[in-house]
Amino acid sequence: MAIVTCPACGAQTSDLSSHCAECNQALQPSIVAPIRKISGKLTALGVVIIALGVIGTALGTWWGPAALLPGVAFYMMAKFL
Repeated sequence: MAIVTCPACGAQTSDLSSHCAECNQALQPSIVAPIRKISGKLTALGVVIIALGVIGTALGTWWGPAALLPGVAFYMMAKFL
C-alpha cells in the first residue's frame, strides 16, 4: 500500500481507494503493464488463426494446415510473455 496525492486538492490518500477522502474526487486507476495487454491480444490472435487452420483443414484447402503452425506460435508466444 502506498500513499498518493490527490490531483484535485493535494490531500494524502491511500492508493487502494478509488476516491479521495477529502474532496471525493475520483483517483486515476493504476496503469496495467502494457505487456499484459499485448499478451491478451496475441492469445486471441493465436486462437483465431488456429480456428481458421482447423476449418481450412476440414474443408480440404491448401492453407488450412499451413495456418496451424503460426497460430500455435502466436498462442505459445503470448503464454511466455
